[in-house]
Amino acid sequence: MTDDDAGAEATAEHDRVCGTTAGSEPAELVMITTSLRLPKPVMDEVRRRARERGLKPTAIMREWIEAAIADTDEPLPLSVIAAAVARYQQHRKQERAARIALTFEQAPSWDAVGRAERMHEAEKRSR
Repeated sequence: MTDDDAGAEATAEHDRVCGTTAGSEPAELVMITTSLRLPKPVMDEVRRRARERGLKPTAIMREWIEAAIADTDEPLPLSVIAAAVARYQQHRKQERAARIALTFEQAPSWDAVGRAERMHEAEKRSR
């Protein structure tokens, strides 16, 4: 039995169990359920990343798998592009937050707050 025969047989069995008709949907729209065993820390990280993007863990895993096996000569699925954009935006937010935090950490050495307080007190006294 070839891999193609085995795949066709598995699809036919899936259709029989799920009550669908083979060939009733384009192949790229037919979803096959599978089971995957992952170490708990890995699945925890998958859940965390999915939560950050407002996705279910299965959706983000599907995106990663599609991206990993995508033919580089074919256009990427929109979901993969959207995932890359979301990851880039999240990275940019984290970088910005880190820069702001660093600025606040360094602020006492600039005495900016002290100078502002002294200026405010001086303005209040002059009124």
